[in-house]
Amino acid sequence: MIFKEQFLAIQGYFMYHIENPLMNKYRKEETMAFTNTRGRYASFGVVTSLPDNIIDSFWYIIDNFLKGVFELDELLQFELINNKGKTTFRFSQDSLATILTFDFNDTFDPFFPREIFVTDNNGKETIMLPDEYTLI
Repeated sequence: MIFKEQFLAIQGYFMYHIENPLMNKYRKEETMAFTNTRGRYASFGVVTSLPDNIIDSFWYIIDNFLKGVFELDELLQFELINNKGKTTFRFSQDSLATILTFDFNDTFDPFFPREIFVTDNNGKETIMLPDEYTLI
């Protein structure tokens, strides 16, 4: 049985991949990444391996600590780290020399994926696993 959230994530994931080549070919926007949000999605791999509150924390970090502070690339990289049983998010991107960590009170699960990517494709922002990103 597939849950509504999983269906929406799958739908969003495939919608992202189908539109991605077309959108990039014809659209020429000169805006900074993560400033023109048209939709937010989580891939199937993310939805099936992380709880909702952890997924929401990525958007919270981007909206409240990264947007407007740093010039963000289209690809953001996060690591999930065990910090005394709680979850720490480590943010980095290739164009920044700075690495930021964000401590949350959510219980860390050793089965969480260690690395998470967040992409922006012309306003369609998606949280995905690195293996899923390589399929783009």
